[in-house]
Amino acid sequence: MKQKIIAVLITICLCAALTPDARAEQSSLENSVNLDQLVAHGMQIYLELEGNYDSVRPKDSNALSIGFLQWHGVSALNLMKRICEAVPAQAVETLGSALYNEILQTPLWSSQNGCGWKNRVLSSAEAEAVRTLISSDAGITCQNQYAREMILEEAGHGWDRGVRTEAALLYYCTVEHQYGVGGVSYFMQYVRSTMGITEADTIDSLDAFHGAVLEAADTYSSIRSYLGGRKKAYNFIVNTLQLSAGPDSDPTPLTDLPAPGHWARDAILWAWCSSPQIMGGSSETCFSPDKTVTRGEAITVLWKAAGCPEPVGTALPFEDVDPDSDCCKPVLWAAENGITCGTSASTFSPENEVLQGEMLTFLWAAFGREAAEGDPESFAELTPDQFYFQPVLWAAAKGVLVGSEEGTPAPICPTEACTRAYVVAYLYRLYRMA
Repeated sequence: MKQKIIAVLITICLCAALTPDARAEQSSLENSVNLDQLVAHGMQIYLELEGNYDSVRPKDSNALSIGFLQWHGVSALNLMKRICEAVPAQAVETLGSALYNEILQTPLWSSQNGCGWKNRVLSSAEAEAVRTLISSDAGITCQNQYAREMILEEAGHGWDRGVRTEAALLYYCTVEHQYGVGGVSYFMQYVRSTMGITEADTIDSLDAFHGAVLEAADTYSSIRSYLGGRKKAYNFIVNTLQLSAGPDSDPTPLTDLPAPGHWARDAILWAWCSSPQIMGGSSETCFSPDKTVTRGEAITVLWKAAGCPEPVGTALPFEDVDPDSDCCKPVLWAAENGITCGTSASTFSPENEVLQGEMLTFLWAAFGREAAEGDPESFAELTPDQFYFQPVLWAAAKGVLVGSEEGTPAPICPTEACTRAYVVAYLYRLYRMA
């Protein structure tokens, strides 16, 4: 009875301490995001990027790591305690009495030991026993329950830091999971500084979030060290979960924006909202995704995506490029950097439609002319003598090609004109998802 009274008093005190604004903020996460879907998607991400239900790494980053969330140290011990308490007889039989008793008797935190199991390294026999237990029905159930708690806790922290949409919250969860509660604070400071926003501003767009991370990585080594994880998370959220990388309400007046889930939608939003704008509309309210692009426009868009770098020289190698045109500086930059050699020694043909093969060749050259790793048999009528042979295979290997069914190359027609949607989609996949 005494314990019940104390529990009630504690609950009353906690509720009293929570201000109306804080309670409203707390409930807004629940009201704004489908929590069951958030958890399900979070589990998918961690199963893809972290480990499996039977994962056991006896020493990972100087700490034991187990389960599909790769629980470390105190979290690993906490998970094992839960399983042992759920199925004690099975746990003793699987682990042996010595390891079973150690798990139950080792405190999660102590003044002498610090973080329980922080420095614990399993022997090969212990690792195999742990693997058997955590992959049992009881082990999987406990992992799922613990994962739900952690994902909701991480998402709650993200919400408190102003992250709002499901896609951005899932991305934040992967950050906190990798950096920890302490490290993520500095991470978010760097990102907000890069975005030029304050702690009071919200982060509504995954694309803006990820773009700031990519930019901040150039300055902060702590972000650069784990950049691969951020890119994998971004790709999984956008491509596998098919969540919009843009905000819920599109910040554009475009009336012809493709529907959510369309392969070009987020690329168009990225190109439109970038600063400087990578590609604007064909009018104030239309983007015209199916309109073809000229060679001059294609090089200009590529130049803007690269950050509008200044050419070294001023002498144009092509006589058909107007020095006063918008594409003059981009063409000069592209020629200096070996991205284009023109349609002849003295012409660039800026008003000609850019072909898909030409656009992929521009991109291939701009990104260093890497050796192709794709399978030429995947593309009908693609032969080594074609100038776009290497670029097409490179683009396929890089995941640049768009509009395909999962697991198959995208339709590619190198001799057909490239549309505005395809141009921005190619760039988007290289600059945001590579």
